[in-house]
Amino acid sequence: MSGDRARRTSSGSTLRLVGGAQSTEQTAEQTAEDGEPGASPEVPEPGAEPGLISIVLPGQRQSVAIGRHWVVRTSAEHGVTGMANQVVELLSSELLANAVLHGAEGSAIGVQLRRTAEALRVSVSDAGASTPVVLHREPSAPNGRGMAIVEAMSSRWGVDEHDEGGKTVWFELDLEDF
Repeated sequence: MSGDRARRTSSGSTLRLVGGAQSTEQTAEQTAEDGEPGASPEVPEPGAEPGLISIVLPGQRQSVAIGRHWVVRTSAEHGVTGMANQVVELLSSELLANAVLHGAEGSAIGVQLRRTAEALRVSVSDAGASTPVVLHREPSAPNGRGMAIVEAMSSRWGVDEHDEGGKTVWFELDLEDF
């Protein structure tokens, strides 16, 4: 997709949301180019952790699909394919859905991806105060299994609470397992 170049630098450095009127115009252009409405353009963040790639999305239902597609595509571009990429897709969907459903209404959702030689880490940040809980639901229950799936299929997962409010929920996959 043509909008991909706006999302990363040639060195693969960390990317971040840029506020202001210019960003709004760039977002509209990017939406027209790559079909990802609401995805914010990214630029390198000075002094950021190498290899960390991110995108910021609005806290809306369609952001789950947009974020999931971005994670799948970005993971594949970094060599995570096959079954590992399918697991990344499922677990990312769970974290993104939780951020939209349980995050602070109207706030942005940050999605971060970091690939090392050994593992892939996907993190989803939101401004919500509630911490995710692993529930063990009855088979007939209509919802409430997301974090149990994350716990069962990831190598590790956790929650980092932010001092200024909100949290980042993350999972890691050890790539040697695939």
